[in-house]
Amino acid sequence: IVDKEPMGLHGEIEETLALMKERGTTLILGLRDVMDSPEKLKEEWAKKQMLEKIEQYYDEIWVYGTPGFYDPLTGLDASDTLRSRTNFTGFLKRHVPISQVPVSLPFTNPYILVTTGGGGDGESMIDWVLSAYEHDKNLPYPALLVLGPFMPVETRERFKRRGEVLAGVHVLEFDNRMESLMAGAVGVVAMGGYNTFCEILSFDKRAIIVPRTSPREEQLIRACRAEDLGLVGVMRPEDAKDADAMATALRELPMRPLPSAARIPHLMEGFDVIGESVEKHMAGRARPKLTVIKGQA
Repeated sequence: IVDKEPMGLHGEIEETLALMKERGTTLILGLRDVMDSPEKLKEEWAKKQMLEKIEQYYDEIWVYGTPGFYDPLTGLDASDTLRSRTNFTGFLKRHVPISQVPVSLPFTNPYILVTTGGGGDGESMIDWVLSAYEHDKNLPYPALLVLGPFMPVETRERFKRRGEVLAGVHVLEFDNRMESLMAGAVGVVAMGGYNTFCEILSFDKRAIIVPRTSPREEQLIRACRAEDLGLVGVMRPEDAKDADAMATALRELPMRPLPSAARIPHLMEGFDVIGESVEKHMAGRARPKLTVIKGQA
């Protein structure tokens, strides 16, 4: 199973794929619901002859989403053969690990979780949320800001100083118990990467997505599609200087419909479908072994 990058980040696994294909190994490409805009992906993959190589090497394509949400091959010149090998699994449901120690927080009231994911490009969103709490001191719910491990140190320190003087804000640099933090929140503000989006759906959390728009449009496409289906609300990054708009959105967030109210069938069945597919491929093999080759996360 190869994750996201069909030939590896720099084409480094093509030789390995050829060898495994020659030995009769079942090769599967796993793709997120959205990769990028059709125009950008078509241009990028055409230069690498990627569609031809996927058809040459891969027996199946697993899309970790549903066909009614988005098709990552939209706008590409994928052959009928390639399309016939494409299976939609549903999104990947997350759980709070049984062994996970609960997070100790300074809040007695429900809180809004604000998460950037890795944090490398989350500065604008964090600044926008902090500006909203500076603008409106009477927002009904406190905010827990998780900056992410890849946010620059100077930026983290600046945000921590701003948060220290706001009674309704608590800033964490990072916590590896995001499932617990998500489960305990009354609502979520996030950038809308795939993993965070799965967590929002898994824990059925009302959410505002502030998507990244460059260098890839993956988050923007996912957020807009989710908004169209009634799963989340979206705030456009170009409005990030409007503190009042974010304050209004934060005030209204707990009153939004839950994602489950959209009643989208088979939305979170990804792991079950994958498990059934793996069992099918392993059936009858003398020494079953699953090889996982991870591309860029």
